[in-house]
Parts: sequence; structure tokens; C-alpha cells
Amino acid sequence: MRTATIRWIAHAIPERRLGYEELEARFGAKEVASIAKMSGIRNRHVVAPGQCASDLAYAAAKRLLDHSGIDPATIDLLTFASQTPDYRIPATAAVLHGRLGLAERCCTFDIGQACSSFVHSIAVAQSMIAAGTAKRALVLNGDALTTLIHPKDRGLVTLHGDGAAAALLEACDSDQGGVEFVEFGTDGKRFDKLLVPAGGAREPSGPATKVEVEDETGIVRTREHLTMDGAAVFHFSVYTVTAFLKRLLADRGLSAADYDTVLFHQANKTMVDLLYKSIAVPPEKRFYWMEDTGNSSGASLPSLFAEAWRAGAVKPGSRTLACAFGGGLAWGAFSIRWPADAAAAVPGPIEVAA
Repeated sequence: MRTATIRWIAHAIPERRLGYEELEARFGAKEVASIAKMSGIRNRHVVAPGQCASDLAYAAAKRLLDHSGIDPATIDLLTFASQTPDYRIPATAAVLHGRLGLAERCCTFDIGQACSSFVHSIAVAQSMIAAGTAKRALVLNGDALTTLIHPKDRGLVTLHGDGAAAALLEACDSDQGGVEFVEFGTDGKRFDKLLVPAGGAREPSGPATKVEVEDETGIVRTREHLTMDGAAVFHFSVYTVTAFLKRLLADRGLSAADYDTVLFHQANKTMVDLLYKSIAVPPEKRFYWMEDTGNSSGASLPSLFAEAWRAGAVKPGSRTLACAFGGGLAWGAFSIRWPADAAAAVPGPIEVAA
């Protein structure tokens, strides 16, 4: 059967760094130390004023194309998944198409998804390649979520960074490897647990949406900034996603023993460790990349793939289970067996100046 596989992957982060020392000055050493211990995050890279997620995605894509030697004219599908597009109209994928100099016959569109967006992007590209609609897909995931976070929101500022990744997918016979299955879940009744209330059609921006409000814990936000119900999101991640993974594996007669590496969205280390424990993933099959970059939302999982490749945790002939979860609330997972001729990740990460 025809499927698709990831041939190349590259990722990028902003040059600007938001470190432990700056956050200590802003929120206090004791508070920051407590969060760092829980999250496993000490530093993060954040976009500079005027820098967009698409700038990071462009840098990752350009590095991938230059390093791999792939002719941009041969790409016939470009997707860009982000919560921070350049414009309301047009799709940022079209903007990136122009910047990268892709052929006019290339199909482009945005995927408006959050932390689980890499799984959704892989599913779209794999489906279109398997159907023969596309032959070569450039899948871009990028978020500049820090632009939606109030600088005095210690619960979110301390966790999040910005980033982007580019993955090149091509057709592959399933007996040689490639994407084996993809599965999703959504709980739209809890959409408000991760939300920017104002700025869209439901509640347009105006003077009232820009008013700063301080809650009982000292966190400051406006209605144009990201809000998170931390307890609800933690419960969702640990219980809903755990149940999803257990069912997904049981339905297919699989377990962590069938995989060489298991990769999770890098939300925070406490959460990821609980997920690893829930499906009995031994330490040697785990991989992390958040300590110096933070939770980069939709760019988190593909960036983790790139770093796992570079570290030798993912390699030709191996098998990987990947899962991501977040805003929506939405989640998803996919399984991939890497072909024997799979290419290594592009050197990186690329640090992008403003």
C-alpha cells in the first residue's frame, strides 16, 4: 500500500533569548525556581518585535531545501499550521509559497490548529500523497505564541517559547516503512480552557478588550491575551491523553516495547514524564528538548523529531510513536517506521535574527 514518510526535517528558533535571570527579576527567584523545577524549562527563545512565526518557518524550510538539494519546483503541497498567522487574509501558506519560490501548481493552505498541529499536518500530507493528489509535501509548523502572552503572566511566560519546523514528505511503500497510522481526538466542549477571548469575529478588539485585569493570584492579562485554566489542562493531558494512548495501543495489539522511541509534545517535563509512565516507556526510549527552548506549541513536536534525529535516538530502520495535545482541546498520535534510506535531520536548530 502507498503511504508517505518524512524524508527531511529542519527547525528554527528566534535568536532572542528569555533566560532564567530576566524572569527572576520580573517574578522573583523563588517563584521562578519552583516553576523551573516542575516544568524542566530554564530558558526560552522568543520572537523580537516585528518577527513572525512565518519568518522562523521560512528559515527552517530554506535550510531544509538548501541542505537536501531538493528543487523547490518539485513541491506540489505546502501547509502551514499556526495559531499566529501573518494576516487574517490571506493564508500565510500563500505568503510562504511566494517567499520560497515554489511552483504555481503547488497547493497551499493553512491549518489553524494548536499544540497537536504536527499530527494533523502529517495526516493531511500523508493522505494527499497516498491518494495521489500530491507527490512531495512541505509541511511547516510554527508559532510565536509569546506574542499572545501578557508579560506579567508568570504561569505562561515561564513555560513558552517560539519556534518553527519544516518537514519534507514523499511517497513510500508501506512494506518499506512510512506513516503506519494516525488517530485523533477532540473535546470541543472544553475549548475555553486555552483561549484568547478577544480579537476574533466573536469578540472584536476594542478599548474594553485592552484593559489589564489582575486576578487573585497576581497574574495580569487583557482579553486579547492567552488564558489557560492550568488545572483543567493538566487534568486533560494526564487523564484524557493517557486513556487515548492506552486505547490506541491496545486496539492495535501494541505497547511501548514495539517502539524504539516515543516522543511527546514538550508541554512541560512533569506532564511528559507522567505520560511516559502511564504507558510504561523506559528511560532509554524517551527524549526531551525543552530545557533551553520552552514549550513552542505546534513547533514543539517536529522540533523534537529533528533533535531526536540529530542525537541518534531516531534513525533509519527504527520505529517511533509520536503524540501531541493542547488547545481545542485536541490531541493526536501517529506511528512511523523509518525506511532504511531515510535521511538524517538537517543540522540545527537555526537561530533566526529579527
